[in-house]
Amino acid sequence: MKQSRIVYLIVITVLACIIGSSFGRSVSIDRRGLVHAMGIDRTDSGYQVTLQIFRTGGGGADTAVDVSKPNVTCAVCEGKTVGEALANARSATGKELFFGHLQLICIGGGTPLDDPAELFAFALGDKNISPAVSLCMAENTASEVMEQRLSDKMTSAEALTSLLDVSCEYSDTLSCDLKELLGAEGCAAMPVLRVRTPDNSEESSDSEEDSTDISESLELAGTAVIEADRVLDKDEALAAAMLSGKADKGFAVTDIKGEKVTCELEDIKCVKRLYLAENTLHMKSTVTLVARADLPLDSDEALLLGEELSRKLTDSCSRFQKEMLYNNTDIFGITQLIKHRCPQIWLDYGSEVLDDIGAECEIKVRVA
Repeated sequence: MKQSRIVYLIVITVLACIIGSSFGRSVSIDRRGLVHAMGIDRTDSGYQVTLQIFRTGGGGADTAVDVSKPNVTCAVCEGKTVGEALANARSATGKELFFGHLQLICIGGGTPLDDPAELFAFALGDKNISPAVSLCMAENTASEVMEQRLSDKMTSAEALTSLLDVSCEYSDTLSCDLKELLGAEGCAAMPVLRVRTPDNSEESSDSEEDSTDISESLELAGTAVIEADRVLDKDEALAAAMLSGKADKGFAVTDIKGEKVTCELEDIKCVKRLYLAENTLHMKSTVTLVARADLPLDSDEALLLGEELSRKLTDSCSRFQKEMLYNNTDIFGITQLIKHRCPQIWLDYGSEVLDDIGAECEIKVRVA
């Protein structure tokens, strides 16, 4: 009797859930605009937003991707704010825009980032936009990045994020997402994308006919440091990635016995330690990594390579870190570290603590 009552209650609960869900607001898939990527550009009257909207119709099925045709459409709208531009995009496309699949936000080169919270107010007010959405910057305008002909084998946003992911994996640039930019109070670094320009019209026509790879239309132009208004080259990006703990792999070239050796860097790890000495706050970053040379080496040459590579990387990282901190630019996560581990010092001195902090680094290399 008791068992039958439990079964009866389960059935009633399931029916109540089904009936209750039917009263909710539902939108047909044909009326939804699945936004996968968006670009933001500053204009004289406000902002221009370019959206990559996934095509839900395709060859043979209601929601399949037709690989013989472009699988995204671009919508361009303007407004006094980004939020108003998005509202205008809904009216212009006739779609209920859904940002649950948003993978990338590209920021135009002329778009100010002095107040990220204001610029991204639309994202903070939309529960469907993930705070982990990736960010990048366009060397020129974000609209030209969004409107490039991309891969026919995947969605455009997937092709873009794949390019950025590989570049970040090999420390050619630094990854950045929405929560990091907002948490860093505007002091962050992110990838910069450039639209490739063909050398001549013949190459341009060939590219238009044959190119299906995003790497043939876009390339990494560097790494933008927001607060410093500066673009890092690949060597500086490697140093920044190692000191911020974002490096996974990388490459370095050094000389041993007059011969250039290219090394693949792997298993890069960074440990930061804060300590007080002579009434001054110090921070030491210790980076450990494994180097694999492209040439066969004996034990003496391997030892020499490790020492030379360690010296070279330590020097470059030290110079870069001192330059950034001298300009009061923290892209290494030092501010957050002080807030968490030395909260009283941060309460007493605030950002001024970065002016006098003793920062040093050591790179330990093991040659495999």
